Amino acid sequence: MMTRKDKGEMVAELRAIIREEIAAVRTDLTALEQRVDRLEEERIQSQQHRQAAELATTRQGNILLDLRRQVEDLDNRGRRNNIRVRGLPESEDEVPQEILNGLFAQLLGDAAPGDFGIERAHRALRAPRRDGQPRDMICALLSFPLKESIMRAARAQQHITYMEAQISLYQDLSTITLDARRALQPLTRALQERRIPYKWGFPFSLQARMGNVWHIIRWPNDVPRFLRTANLPPISVPNWILEEPPARATGPSEVAHNIHPEPGPPRRRGGPIGPEE
Repeated sequence: MMTRKDKGEMVAELRAIIREEIAAVRTDLTALEQRVDRLEEERIQSQQHRQAAELATTRQGNILLDLRRQVEDLDNRGRRNNIRVRGLPESEDEVPQEILNGLFAQLLGDAAPGDFGIERAHRALRAPRRDGQPRDMICALLSFPLKESIMRAARAQQHITYMEAQISLYQDLSTITLDARRALQPLTRALQERRIPYKWGFPFSLQARMGNVWHIIRWPNDVPRFLRTANLPPISVPNWILEEPPARATGPSEVAHNIHPEPGPPRRRGGPIGPEE
């Protein structure tokens, strides 16, 4: 039979065991708390580093977009005196300057000068088309006013026939600008259907007049606001900066219409004229 002394010893032994277990648990909790504190500090530092990286990436992205805009503008300014002619029959022994002199003389009629001052002229810098359609012919004129006179004369004529072919004249534009205009074609078609006047601007923009106010698209994120302002239904417009450019059309396209180039510095001399398309 257990005596009171035995019971006391048993209780003391249990208490000692419990104290040891509690001390071990406390040690584990302290170590766990310290580990959690370290993890929390590391998480905060990691979050701060991530936020700093995101901010730096955003700033670098904005810098790249600004550089892209400047390169596009410089490229278009370098093409201010260029004319892109579509539809001219192509042959191996052709002399581009002679062909274009005849075409421009036909367009200007009695107002044609004795010398059009064609600095350079050549076909678009790519392989001949498999379907046999002629490549565009691109030329650079020394005189910007004369180039504008030719473009006005071409716009005044509904149909241009030369060398027994239907001819179209376009302002020569950078590939960046052309890709952006192609991406916005669904929107410009909607504007045309609603008879909302619009024009292209330089540096790149799409400007539409609604009432007495001009509304402008410069970047892809301007499109949703523009659609709401114009009371247009949702239109899928690809992000022409981040997404792959849409396939280029083989015929005349509205992307080259409504051109109003801004004055700029004299064009660069030397090198090919126009994009390789």
